[in-house]
Amino acid sequence: MGDLASDVLPLAEEEIVEETVLPVVEEIEDVETPKFENNTIRIPSINISAPILFYPDPTGNDILTKALDRGTVHFPSSALPGKAGQTIILGHSAPEGWPKIKYDWVFSQVNLLQVGDEIFVYYNNQEYVYLVKDTIFLEKGEEIPAKDNLNSQSSLVLLSCWPPGKDYKRIGVVSELLTN
Repeated sequence: MGDLASDVLPLAEEEIVEETVLPVVEEIEDVETPKFENNTIRIPSINISAPILFYPDPTGNDILTKALDRGTVHFPSSALPGKAGQTIILGHSAPEGWPKIKYDWVFSQVNLLQVGDEIFVYYNNQEYVYLVKDTIFLEKGEEIPAKDNLNSQSSLVLLSCWPPGKDYKRIGVVSELLTN
């Protein structure tokens, strides 16, 4: 498996960062329970549902690599979901037939996403719907290019190793916010 985290983050292995914990909201009897789980990504067209882990700043590959075993990871210096700017979510990919252990497989089929497919991000008790606009391939370490053809000021890029399970290149699926 490639090391996607080292490709996008500076090394600072001495530092240990705890997961960001959102404030606990007391339950109120009259409030309807949300129909989704907070901090998740759902991609119906490729049958994906996975947690999104958030970290306060890019402090080293070791932490993000371990986090990728537990779900997808919001790239710390990118915009938060639903906010203006580019949100980047990292996920592992694995070759076909790889056992579904941990979350090594979560972005293995993002190449199958087509223009117009929906990506749902649940964050901060809100549902954000993004529509796929493009798929890009990048060299390791290459910057994600700005997309001038997006109508929204909020975009989402799903980023993984390409081909699945190899650390040769990166695949990025670019989408834009439809609603919030």
